[in-house]
Amino acid sequence: MLATAARVYEEKVTSKSYTFITKSPLNTTNAMRVLLPAQPKKVTVTDAKGIKIAGFKSQWDAASKTSLIGFENNPDGVKVKLEW
Repeated sequence: MLATAARVYEEKVTSKSYTFITKSPLNTTNAMRVLLPAQPKKVTVTDAKGIKIAGFKSQWDAASKTSLIGFENNPDGVKVKLEW
């Protein structure tokens, strides 16, 4: 995690994925930049109950090997999983 508009908890890194939970106030939008070893093949964003969040944004930047991710914050937590 290079930068984010939230607090990050429960980071888990494997050889093929990076998973974490973010928490931040309601009615705010999270924008984060994540450094990865490869372009994500799949990005999953779910709420604290495990329900997929629609409308999140994900954009890969090959030059910096980073993914820009955006979604609405939630103080209960938002789980992000990046798989490559």
